[in-house]
Amino acid sequence: MDVHVVWGLLLLNVCHDVAAETIMETLNTRFETMIFSSLIQRAGLESLLNTGNYTVFAPVDAAFQLLPKETVEWLYQKENLPQMTALIKYHIVPYTGNTHRNWTGETLNTLASKPVRMVTYPHNQVTVVNGVVLTESNLSVSNGHIYLLRSTLSPLTADVVQSLSQDPMYSSFLTAAALSGMTNKLKEDNITVFAPHDLSFSKMGQNRTDVVFNNISLLRELVEFHILPGVYYSNGLYKNERIRDDNSRYDITYTVRELGNHNFRITPYAGTFLIKDWLASNGVIHAVNGVAHSFTFYRDVDKLIG
Repeated sequence: MDVHVVWGLLLLNVCHDVAAETIMETLNTRFETMIFSSLIQRAGLESLLNTGNYTVFAPVDAAFQLLPKETVEWLYQKENLPQMTALIKYHIVPYTGNTHRNWTGETLNTLASKPVRMVTYPHNQVTVVNGVVLTESNLSVSNGHIYLLRSTLSPLTADVVQSLSQDPMYSSFLTAAALSGMTNKLKEDNITVFAPHDLSFSKMGQNRTDVVFNNISLLRELVEFHILPGVYYSNGLYKNERIRDDNSRYDITYTVRELGNHNFRITPYAGTFLIKDWLASNGVIHAVNGVAHSFTFYRDVDKLIG
């Protein structure tokens, strides 16, 4: 028999076996998911994944190796079994049959009763869960689907305001939001926030800062410059991408500049990323070292300075 025919039959047989296996059977036989599989068994979820219909976001062994050694050891300690079980459940969602779709920031509830957020970026057809790229590996199994991840997932417990409040170096931005009545805007769902570091405001100059912080209308516009509808994780950004802001008064379009090593700069003048993919329960934060504005905004500010 022709060698190509033999290989074709073998490949067909492999695909058929995978499709006939359950989620747990498949994970147990994948060399790159041994750690995740062992944790599922320790959590007592093996039977569940053999009988129920689920989508599983399975971190590969290399993802666990990125964690501190103490964290991995913690996962296997008996006294931490409830927390470890909740973490594993956070990687499992009920199977709905529509995983292959263009996601626009929708959330899916996990077995841990905490949501994950799904986004698909059309320019490269990358789909992410909590910003982590899904690896499609032909793992449609008899009772659901498995996606391999290069990172583990952590539950999103704090919204944008709560997250920024944990770091005093973003107090100026939060103060601006509070004074201008924009705090609730930062609590809306499915948003991206370019959060300026406190030192970023010094780049505006003291005169401009004083004028803006004493003018509620201008302060509101300044805060709004930093809030974009939609969730733009760094894995979805690309060189020279143009993102239109929905500022109610000043027309502004951001341009993404890639600096190498998956680092970015946002113009006009929002600066480079200090922290990227700071995950929040209602979206994502990218901390930046500049204050976003439009030229017409600064023109109006300078008129008030005189």
